[in-house]
Amino acid sequence: MWFKQTLATILLLVLITSTPKAQYSYGDHWYDNPLGFKPLNLHTSMGFIVPAAAVGISLLLTHKDTSLHHRLSVYNETGLSLGYKYPRTFLPQNNTGINFQLRKFMSAGIEFDIYLPRDEFNNTVGFAIRPFARFYPVNKEKWRMYFESGGGFIYLLDEFPKPTDQDSRSGTRWNGTTKYGIGSEINFNKSNAILFGIRHLHISNGDTKGVERNPSHDSNGFFLGLSHKL
Repeated sequence: MWFKQTLATILLLVLITSTPKAQYSYGDHWYDNPLGFKPLNLHTSMGFIVPAAAVGISLLLTHKDTSLHHRLSVYNETGLSLGYKYPRTFLPQNNTGINFQLRKFMSAGIEFDIYLPRDEFNNTVGFAIRPFARFYPVNKEKWRMYFESGGGFIYLLDEFPKPTDQDSRSGTRWNGTTKYGIGSEINFNKSNAILFGIRHLHISNGDTKGVERNPSHDSNGFFLGLSHKL
């Protein structure tokens, strides 16, 4: 029941906070970025705002679940994603995070990431911090499935993305980063679980220095890791 309330809250927020337009940027396809359509825009700052609002409202509207135990967990995962626009940047990443179960259907946490963008023009390292929320349509003792979204900041050692032979614009070292996706946890003993899933990743500076300094990056990929309950 609580999950249905949360889902309804998210849909309500989407409807009342944005103009209902279902369109993509030139060259994008819905299957590249399925939740990037307006007004949802989970690949932009909305990827943080919508889940944060849903978490806050859900905490106000629901009671604390006293049956929850060992609510804090830590995890480490490795991810690989590939840009779907030229120059199709390959982006390995390692993510370490803390996750706290707020309700049986919802958790929140913070993640520390290392990104390694690689392509014909880019070869750098980025360090990111990203708060996130997870919503669990399935939360059983041995198996859980969740939808996750969150956004934060990333600092790269070089400007990213760099100009290419198709786009003369240059990115910046400081950027925002958002990720959303679907994941699963499968316990292999009482305290430890395997994590895996798929994600969409977005990096840009939100036009803070103008659109001419914001070529941005979007990619899709998967992740695999381990989680440990404290």
